[in-house]
Amino acid sequence: MPVNRDFSSSPTPFPDDAVLVEQARRGSAAAFGKLVHRYNGNVFGFLLTLARHRQDAEDLTQETFLLAWKKFDRFDPAQPLLPWLLTLARRQSISALRKVRPLPAILPFPAEPEPSVSAPWLWEMARLKLKPDAYSAVWLHYGEELPVRDVATILGKREIAVKVLLHRARKTLAETLRKKTA
Repeated sequence: MPVNRDFSSSPTPFPDDAVLVEQARRGSAAAFGKLVHRYNGNVFGFLLTLARHRQDAEDLTQETFLLAWKKFDRFDPAQPLLPWLLTLARRQSISALRKVRPLPAILPFPAEPEPSVSAPWLWEMARLKLKPDAYSAVWLHYGEELPVRDVATILGKREIAVKVLLHRARKTLAETLRKKTA
């Protein structure tokens, strides 16, 4: 039976996010620390889907929060904070990828932690079978439970493009599952 979920709005932000952002704008390290503590897991989890190494994701997470600290004056407190942070994170990862040379294929990659959501084998299969943009869209929409509108903002795409990405990703994963069970 399909689950009826309303994706028309973002997950409910913490009611004090706007207050904490305003305090951080004025230089409050304590307010900024609360925001980092609150959203560090989300940002790191998203960056881990984009980066090949845990260390890269950790570094990018720190860089994302440093960038947020510098750019809080551009944040609209009427909007939820998480999509804005994830947009910064995505841009940081793109910038980092442009600077780094690809590693030789013979180097082993460290094991990544399993996502905290159910069916980790499904997430691993998705990571291996889907293109990076499609996997990011799937992770943000289903793993982070963000609405399509926010996923589109984070990925820098139109909503319809994200819907197409999600549709194709579900189709690819369904075909892969059918082949494995056949």
